[in-house]
Amino acid sequence: MTRTAGAALSLLVVLVLALGTATGAGADVTPDPPPVAHDYGSGPFASRLCGGGSGDLVCVAARTVTAMAQGAERRADAVARGASCEVQSGQWVCFAVDSVLAQRGGTTYGDTFLTSRSVQQLDPALLAHEGEHVRQWRLFGPDFALMYLLEGADPCTNYFEVAAGLDGGGYTCP
Repeated sequence: MTRTAGAALSLLVVLVLALGTATGAGADVTPDPPPVAHDYGSGPFASRLCGGGSGDLVCVAARTVTAMAQGAERRADAVARGASCEVQSGQWVCFAVDSVLAQRGGTTYGDTFLTSRSVQQLDPALLAHEGEHVRQWRLFGPDFALMYLLEGADPCTNYFEVAAGLDGGGYTCP
């Protein structure tokens, strides 16, 4: 491992531990769920991925930490409004969210799935679908929300919904 990569990895560990402590996550931070096998390197947003080379580790680490911070912010807001959050299948899920962010059954924001549903064990297929959205946030960084919106509201033609698996997300398309 190069000195730069080692330093970046050390920085990531420190940031993850600090963020976990700051958000009250601590030991509750769990690994990503197994991703839906999708290669974004040849898709329409491939140019938005981290570019590889010596800066790639830093780019990936920064995007991961950003997704965690965005999710932590949404969780804090949801809990302040009376929602409850827990980890299911390696990702945060907030239930009883009263927000525009919980439309159409739920929305993943950063590393957190926000839903208006009451507390329940979610279907593994839905969790895999939402886990892929977490992966998308981490891969594409803070611009992911805009990229998603540019794809349009129809899940049947939205690149990111299709990539996450329409069936798992509960979408029926012609």
